[in-house]
Amino acid sequence: MSHWTLENDRWRIGVQAQGAELCDLWDQRQQRQRLWRADPAVWNNSATQLFPLVGRLIHNGLHHDGEFWPLPAHGFLRQQGFRLVEQRDQALTLCCEDNASTRALWPFRWRVTTDWQLTAMGVDVRWQVENLDRRAFPFALGWHPGFALPIASQPGWSVRFDRSVSGPLFTHNRTLALPEPLPDTRAFPLTADAFANGAVYFGDVADCAVTVVSPQGECALQLQSPNTPWLALWGVPGADLLCIEPLTGTTDDPHFDGQVRHKRGMRWLAAGERYHQQLSVNLMQDEKA
Repeated sequence: MSHWTLENDRWRIGVQAQGAELCDLWDQRQQRQRLWRADPAVWNNSATQLFPLVGRLIHNGLHHDGEFWPLPAHGFLRQQGFRLVEQRDQALTLCCEDNASTRALWPFRWRVTTDWQLTAMGVDVRWQVENLDRRAFPFALGWHPGFALPIASQPGWSVRFDRSVSGPLFTHNRTLALPEPLPDTRAFPLTADAFANGAVYFGDVADCAVTVVSPQGECALQLQSPNTPWLALWGVPGADLLCIEPLTGTTDDPHFDGQVRHKRGMRWLAAGERYHQQLSVNLMQDEKA
């Protein structure tokens, strides 16, 4: 099967087998698409999975204990096929494991499982990363969903945090240098040039509600991710697209030496252990949206 569908009274979602990519988030009450639809002229994805790393690698890979792993930006999970584990009325479980092509890039045995659950407000997503290898491995995990929001055609949108977070932290050539001291904020205006230089990062966002607010001051979307310390916002100037990315790590520092132990946000998972991550996407219910 190339994709799976879940449906309730309010929502219909579709998840592709390739990359377990969310490809449909249809609001059945308002009869409109809430997810960005892949467009080669703007961004040819809708909601990519990032594993075993996040962001650009300025050395085109990572070094560790004399090994070099030729990993691509954002890792390889988005190109892998997922298989069905279980499908229920409003829930879906998919999984993917290492194979010869992934081991050529990153020499570990692993399994990633994704769970999708429809709710009255939107969708909950859970991830499980399992280390099936005999040695510990380093990894980062993230999600890169894009939402169809009129941030270009209707000026005045903003993103707000329910407490102070680090940021905004601006990228340059897809790298991120952290200033000292770190700035802090509780809001970020989505101006026409907000993403002129690329993604904008925020730190210390674990367990912080992230709300997208319309020019009229209404909540259009809220995302909560309890255990991801980083968040990236990204869009294409002139496009009605907003990507909201909960991440365990970041793109490379411009002075990164290529060593795994120095890469920002990498976690280590011991042999036989499992890591869990989850988030909720809640969408506005008001008919004026």
